[in-house]
Amino acid sequence: MIKYSLLLICLAFSMMQCSKNTSPSNVPNMEMEQDSMDMEEEILPKAYVTEIAQFPDVINECSGLIKINDRIISMNDGSTHTLLQEINPETAEVVSTINVSAINNIDWEALQYANGKIYIADTGNNEGDRETLSLYTVPYEEGTEFTCTDTINFIWPDQTTFESATFHPFDCESLLIKDNEAIFFSKNRSDLKSNVYRLNLQTNEIIKGESISIGGLSTDAAFDPSGDVILLSYITLNGSTFSNKINILQSVNSAYEVKHSIPITQTTQIEAIVHLGDHKYLLGAESESSSGGFLYSLDLKEYY
Repeated sequence: MIKYSLLLICLAFSMMQCSKNTSPSNVPNMEMEQDSMDMEEEILPKAYVTEIAQFPDVINECSGLIKINDRIISMNDGSTHTLLQEINPETAEVVSTINVSAINNIDWEALQYANGKIYIADTGNNEGDRETLSLYTVPYEEGTEFTCTDTINFIWPDQTTFESATFHPFDCESLLIKDNEAIFFSKNRSDLKSNVYRLNLQTNEIIKGESISIGGLSTDAAFDPSGDVILLSYITLNGSTFSNKINILQSVNSAYEVKHSIPITQTTQIEAIVHLGDHKYLLGAESESSSGGFLYSLDLKEYY
């Protein structure tokens, strides 16, 4: 009996030590988010996307898509030129190349269209050390020659140091335009959340708002007809296989929160989204080589 009691005491002590050593406070945030993501993918159905075609080599990293009337215009990331490409949405072929003048390209990452104007966010900040970010305004014109007429230079209001780092919250690839406001969704390598920043297009004042737990790195955003925001995100463990998600955000008391988080079937790095109509979207993916990425279609009607 004494031996049995001592055995129970030792077992209880061992369990307490094990519990102590695996306390959430001792587990890195990114691993916790990854575990959460894995559980979510096992439970939730995936959003099936359909491959339309492969882009030509010139669009090896589609980072933005916009729809203007019947034109679909794409933006290729990782370039020093100031060109956009009009594409055929049924074949992914380049219809025309658009030159944008009076503009710089350090790291274009987001593209939006609103109120007759194209907005280009030069906010790529992989190492978190950029001291100046830019939002360009380009009035839309028919044809293939556009001119930037306004530049807003800014920094994130909560960034006080600009040392190069691997894990930080100051990269950004997602932009929306609503009324007189530019809404940025940051790409946080530090905690896999997304911080929301709002830039007043009239006063140039920028403020930091809510932080959204998306369990991934945000890459692009679009408005759904319902008023929700469709925010793309991904995670990867090996640099070549990607787990993508559609995060449907709803506005509650003027702040965005996750309404649905839906894994996507494709494992390429999807970085661009544009709404076509009736909850249908085009998605653009990056290639892991010099060849073109892929153009996909997505239908979210079942969620509305």
